Amino acid sequence: MKQPKILLFIVIALLPLTLVSCIPGSAQLAKGWSGTAVHDGIIYVGSVDGRVVAINSSTRNLEWAYSIAPVTAPSSGLSCGQTSVTTAIYGTPLIDRDLVYIGTYSGQVYALTIARGADRWVYPRTGSIGAIVGSPIIANETIYISSSDSMVYALDTIHGDLNWKSEILDEEGKRHEKLWTSPVVHDGAVYVSTLDGHIYALSVETGELLDWSFESEAGFASSPVIYEDTIFLGSFDRYLYALKIGSDVPMWKFPEENPAGNWFWAPPIVDEGIVYAGCLDGRVYALDAETGKELWQFESQDARGKPAAIVSPPVLAGDLLIVANEAGNVYVINPETGEGERIRNPESGDKPTIDAQIRAPFCADEGLTYIRDEDNTLHVVDIENGEVSWNFDLTKKEE
Repeated sequence: MKQPKILLFIVIALLPLTLVSCIPGSAQLAKGWSGTAVHDGIIYVGSVDGRVVAINSSTRNLEWAYSIAPVTAPSSGLSCGQTSVTTAIYGTPLIDRDLVYIGTYSGQVYALTIARGADRWVYPRTGSIGAIVGSPIIANETIYISSSDSMVYALDTIHGDLNWKSEILDEEGKRHEKLWTSPVVHDGAVYVSTLDGHIYALSVETGELLDWSFESEAGFASSPVIYEDTIFLGSFDRYLYALKIGSDVPMWKFPEENPAGNWFWAPPIVDEGIVYAGCLDGRVYALDAETGKELWQFESQDARGKPAAIVSPPVLAGDLLIVANEAGNVYVINPETGEGERIRNPESGDKPTIDAQIRAPFCADEGLTYIRDEDNTLHVVDIENGEVSWNFDLTKKEE
């Protein structure tokens, strides 16, 4: 039997992140959790106020900012009339050649030039598809993106033309599957996980459903990650699953008996046979990819010394594992032993590394980690020196 109460709770929990109050005559603030990406020394990130921002990591200057068109919608408040709502960006920018790709909660995919931030194309050219929460991926000169309208889309990278869209994914016609995760391409198939507990496999060429799919008793919280023909992802039943592609039975689940203290919301990462999974119980777990055996666990904390949820996926930077929790603390962990230290901010004393919430995915490059907080600030963390190097206010306009 499905667990509708869990799914309903998730939707209710996420609503405050996307809904805003009615303020007559003013643009309203979006609350996305767009991650960071770095390419050729330029940092790309979606801001809280609905812009895609490019920052030069050497000069620390704003290169360009592209404002996603706001959405006009009827208000549900007291006689507010029509309101202009800033578009939320939840996905992480994807850079390929001379373009930056991003999906928006208003249901469009944008391709922007890396040089000036001008739009090369927008899909669809008029109107919109369902809200996009996951990040786009690229394979075979094609962008694949999932939408909350229960379909997966494949777009041409150069012109933004639709190559195909899948059929509406549903449970035998009973309900549409909300697709809030990022798809993954592997060995000729596109795999996507759903809030209702399914994993579907689609043809990369046509979008047609392939023979294999998987159904769970609880919905999947995280995007799928594939390593050596095995899918790893977290579920709302507080387990992390390893599923061999083609099998109807999980290879293993973690923990083996009693569930973890909370959901495995963020997708795990897998490297050299080890799975690193952050959990909303405040811990990051290292597991053997073949058996699911726990190798070590590390507990992150808030300013009071209590466990703090890990919403962002951990990141491997060379021989170090970087972990950030929702309370704003950033840790450097030895991936072999699980021993780690908190990075301190010389300007904040005993306060968290970043004195704001962290929910967005982040990236690392050449000893620096780039983190966007929920207060719309980009933080650059120097891993080698163990401190926050500099910050950038993402509300800053071009000069």
